[in-house]
Amino acid sequence: MKKIITLFLITFFFSLFSENINAEKSNKVETNKATSDEVSDQLKKLLDLYKDGVITGYEYEREKKKLLK
Repeated sequence: MKKIITLFLITFFFSLFSENINAEKSNKVETNKATSDEVSDQLKKLLDLYKDGVITGYEYEREKKKLLK
């Protein structure tokens, strides 16, 4: 009987632990997605500034490299 209870407790705690790991991975993916969306928007704005002649090609490339790092 003790072996069954021990096995149950080990299984129970393992499942809790694995759920926490999966939740953390999910949060990291959402954070990365938000960051990439922000970078994408900034790159579009930067390209618009370049096309409108507000910044030079050199400035555009320099700022683009900063965003992509």
